[in-house]
Amino acid sequence: MTNRIKILSPELAAKIAAGEVVDRPASVLKELMENSIDAGARSITVTLAEGGRRMIRVVDDGCGISGEDAALAFVRHATSKISVEDDLWAIRTMGFRGEALASISSVARVVLRTRRASDDAGTVVEAAGVEPPSVAADGCPAGTSVEVKDLFFNTPARLKFLRSTQAEFGRCVEVFKKIAYANPATRMKLVHGPSSNKVIDSPPGTLKERIADIAGRGIADRLVIVDTPFIKGFIATPDISHAAASNLFTYVNGRPVRDKTLTAAIIDGCGTVIERMRYPFAVLDVIVDPADVDVNIHPAKTEVRFKDQRFVYDAVKAGVAGALAAVGRSGRAVYPVGGSVGDGQYANDPSHLQRAGQGVIDNAGFVSKGQARLNPPGLDGVRPGARGGVEVEAVADTRLLELDTVGQLWGEFLIAASTLGGGEFYIIDQHGAAERCAYERLKKDWYGVERVASQALLLPERVETTPEEAAALNVALERIERLGFEVVPFGLAPKLGGETFLIKSVPDILAGRGAGSVIKDLATEFADSDGSRKLEDRIDSALMRVACHSVIRGPRPLTREEGNALLRSLAKVDFAGWCPHGRPVIKRYTRAEVEAFFKR
Repeated sequence: MTNRIKILSPELAAKIAAGEVVDRPASVLKELMENSIDAGARSITVTLAEGGRRMIRVVDDGCGISGEDAALAFVRHATSKISVEDDLWAIRTMGFRGEALASISSVARVVLRTRRASDDAGTVVEAAGVEPPSVAADGCPAGTSVEVKDLFFNTPARLKFLRSTQAEFGRCVEVFKKIAYANPATRMKLVHGPSSNKVIDSPPGTLKERIADIAGRGIADRLVIVDTPFIKGFIATPDISHAAASNLFTYVNGRPVRDKTLTAAIIDGCGTVIERMRYPFAVLDVIVDPADVDVNIHPAKTEVRFKDQRFVYDAVKAGVAGALAAVGRSGRAVYPVGGSVGDGQYANDPSHLQRAGQGVIDNAGFVSKGQARLNPPGLDGVRPGARGGVEVEAVADTRLLELDTVGQLWGEFLIAASTLGGGEFYIIDQHGAAERCAYERLKKDWYGVERVASQALLLPERVETTPEEAAALNVALERIERLGFEVVPFGLAPKLGGETFLIKSVPDILAGRGAGSVIKDLATEFADSDGSRKLEDRIDSALMRVACHSVIRGPRPLTREEGNALLRSLAKVDFAGWCPHGRPVIKRYTRAEVEAFFKR
């Protein structure tokens, strides 16, 4: 019987290894640009042909490579960046595995030209497939140029999996952006197409300037600084959001990474000011001790493992939440005419905010006078259960305090104008506005006194459940009671096969409204037998459900006084420009915009 275990040929082994590092033009570009960064380049120019399918060229003005080292650069596991095992736990360079050029040249035709500034002549190295590279002297400028052509020329099975030129170019642009944002002090230039069309040319500058160059001035003008000992960068205000996470740029010690923990922390830090299933624009770098993060878990070096994952999650979430809480206090929450969420139109500068008087949403969804509000603790008093990580001081938007209701559209939207003039008017979604106020009141009660104020029903409401609903409700009763309900079992429910429950008390803001459907929804939120959702997220969803059921739903005429009362209440809550689900509540129109439309 012949032996079945065989040693792979060097050619096949090289192609297998290359597959872990190089799977498309974008992965080649990533490795080459990271080498340029590690070389201390202050200028990097990337040229692509056919989206990188035909050619990728990266030219930098970095330190260059000596003639002796140039050929070694194509030997697998040859590197200048680490030498002993302990170096793996103190990595501060982008590359360290010594695989990039070896992997790329095993599946493409590569020409490297390099010269150190102190050398009279440079070196050119040509490599293709598994043949030994050729080395010669070259009169190249200082720095390094790497040109990669005919990717996967010797692996047709891999070649056929490449997508269209446009799709591969898009992937390359994504890589270029990630590295460009991480290195704003380095000039970054991207050229593409047969006519060498300049796509991006960003000079050295600050991170905000780099974002303006690449993402546009509209986004740059809406950035919020995130600056803590553990996370630094920018996140855009919540009115800028996207359906995919492609504009969420996350880094660990300057290294672009894809990490579910970081993404979850950022989304949770946004809390209720961004719609569910939407993602913010953000460029955020997590600062950790290199010894506390493992970047050597995948050859592509885009995945990491944290020593204390929970600490990282909490630190990132708190940093994002704190930054956006400042936005909530500053009033940057009003949409201008022509703008919409994520469409490239952005709000004007915010007005200053100040403290408001007292007032809350009453049972009918309007403001009642004389009811005291408790100010939640400030940023220093972070409550771990609060979605977004912080509870912030109640403040008022002076523009909302100055508005007067002048009309209503379809029983759903208020029209308001400033009592001080100024040539502008606002449209307010009355359900979203009342819902935000009710949600903030419920959240204050939950995290403040840990029980929502309730009101006994004169006649208990009867709720019949299915067996599944009954099981969920019995599990969740204790938490539901903290929301201001009193619910007790009341025998079987023959028609549905489950149990009957009596609702004896409801939260103040639900008085006079049917609570049966809310109870069933809350049971589903809290039961979560598989533990797939964090408790704080389930609590947050429960508070939003109660808030939504407690306020104006559908068309409802409001008097001028009722409309103004709602505006005054809205003025006292943070994130007044968004409902708890992240949808916009207020939109501004200026006189100049109206006159321009009518060509006056």
